[in-house]
Amino acid sequence: MKHVNFKSAAGILAAAVLSACTLMPKYEQPKVAVADTFKYDTAGPGIQAASLGWQDYFADPRLHRLIDIALERNTDLRSAVLNAEIYRKQYMIERNNLLPSVTGTGSGNRARTAADLSGTGNARIGESYSVGLGVAAYELDLFGRVRSSSEAALQGYFNSAANRDAAHLTLVASVAKAYFNERYAEEAMALAQRVLATREATYGLSQLRHKAGVISAVDLRQQEALIEAAKADYENAVRARETARNALAVLINQPLPEDLPQGLPLSRQFKISRLPAGLSSEVLLNRPDVRAAEFALKQANANIGAARAAFFPSINLIGSLGFASADFSNLFKGPNRVWSFGPSVSVPIFNWGTTQANLDVAKLRQQAQIVAYEAAVQSAFQDVSNALVAREQLDKSYAALSKQSRAYADALRLVNLRYKHGVSSALDLLDAERSSYAADTQVLATQLTRLENMADLYKALGGGMKRLSSDAAEPVASAR
Repeated sequence: MKHVNFKSAAGILAAAVLSACTLMPKYEQPKVAVADTFKYDTAGPGIQAASLGWQDYFADPRLHRLIDIALERNTDLRSAVLNAEIYRKQYMIERNNLLPSVTGTGSGNRARTAADLSGTGNARIGESYSVGLGVAAYELDLFGRVRSSSEAALQGYFNSAANRDAAHLTLVASVAKAYFNERYAEEAMALAQRVLATREATYGLSQLRHKAGVISAVDLRQQEALIEAAKADYENAVRARETARNALAVLINQPLPEDLPQGLPLSRQFKISRLPAGLSSEVLLNRPDVRAAEFALKQANANIGAARAAFFPSINLIGSLGFASADFSNLFKGPNRVWSFGPSVSVPIFNWGTTQANLDVAKLRQQAQIVAYEAAVQSAFQDVSNALVAREQLDKSYAALSKQSRAYADALRLVNLRYKHGVSSALDLLDAERSSYAADTQVLATQLTRLENMADLYKALGGGMKRLSSDAAEPVASAR
């Protein structure tokens, strides 16, 4: 009995040593031609987006609440989380194939044999009992097929976890942009109401001047047209607000709660106004979509090892150890010990064409993943570069439009005074009102675009993952 145990232990040890060998090609990260720095990264030194949680970036408590709800209820993110968990379980299954599967067995049987069949001419009752442990078809991973499959499953899990992170990051940015559009629409409504009130007040004065014969009916009709235009702008802003709220409802997967905190104006949406991009290599490490592409490449690399191992023999071990007896009371006595050991070898002979084709497919998929990785890196670099150049130009445009708006507002104030004293004509007043309103509208629209750009840049730089990254490490550790 001791001799059998020694052989079993030696076999398991040998299998563990031999299974360290795999036929996976050595992984080399593809080199992608991108610049070391970004051209319009003028923010200077500061906190990196990847180390900045979204709670520390966005300032509006109303937006915070919406993002919290979305992270809990959004269907796309929940699907990504469940998909990552599925891949984690699949990796655990593949990893467990590296170890023997030991099962416990037990059976008891009592049967009567007919006299004509007993051989003695007398009927008899027979009994048999057995208990034991068995190893069913444990593959000695001499050429690393099982280990390569386990590695492929692990990289598949990492890929799904990175895709989950990408969904998380995209969701944060999407909620923020939808919320900015809601706030923009509300401020556009307020602007249209202010302009409408001003135009109605001016119209009242113009009616008096028309009765006095100072201005013509044409001037009144033009002011009436401007009043109706302001009303139409207000209704359009209402429609935009409701559209944004509908988008938010989809993102949080429920109607907007009634108890949301009071929101902040558009000018106070961010705690940090300018994020530095840093080195392009740092950005690529922080982007979950780039990480997902690299994990997919590593998975394809591991699949080549499994395809190569298929060319070599597969050795499986089947064995059992236990007790068997015709008398239950004697079942566990020494003479009734039983064991069996039955290795089997499978050698590929006439399937080399299929095996070679499988290896060729694995190599082609690896090449396809290399191309996908390069595309992901280039796309990430483009996202950051576009967001940076947009930030630079939007800041300058917003500053110029703000000055223009103030100038037109002051001009309108002066023209309005001159009109009340009969110095300026109604046409001068109409032109001043149109110019001032158009300038204010441009400023508001540019402000929205700037806010959306800040959310896009935060996403492009891999921001918003600080808290999630620490949580995501736990499943990886348990999977190992």
